[in-house]
Amino acid sequence: MGRELTKQFETVSTMPAAELPAWLAADANRRRGEFALVVHAPAPVVEGTTSGAEPPAALPALAKKALAVLQRELPLKQAVALAAEITGAPRNALYAQALARRDGEGGKDSEDGKDGEPR
Repeated sequence: MGRELTKQFETVSTMPAAELPAWLAADANRRRGEFALVVHAPAPVVEGTTSGAEPPAALPALAKKALAVLQRELPLKQAVALAAEITGAPRNALYAQALARRDGEGGKDSEDGKDGEPR
C-alpha cells in the first residue's frame, strides 16, 4: 500500500491484503490522501507442500520435465519461454534450471547431438 507517493507524508507498507483493513483502522491519518495498491499473485503451490512458501528456485516436477523435453529440441531461450508459457512457472527459475542442466551435462548437447564432445 502506497499513500501520498512523492509527497511530504509518503507512506509505503507491505502486508498481506487481509491485514489492510486493520492497518487502515489503526490510525485515522492512514485513511487520508491518495493511495496506490500493488497486488502480487500468490506463489504457486509446489507438489508435496501445503503452501506457496517454497524458495523461488523450486520448480514443480511438470515444469522441470517440460523444460527438459523442450531443451533437447530448441535453443535455450526459446525452450525457457515455452516452458514458462505452458506450465506457468517463473521464467527466471526455469532459465536458472536450464543453465544448470546445460552446464551439468558437460557438453553432451553437441551441435549434432551424437558425438558427446563439446564444440
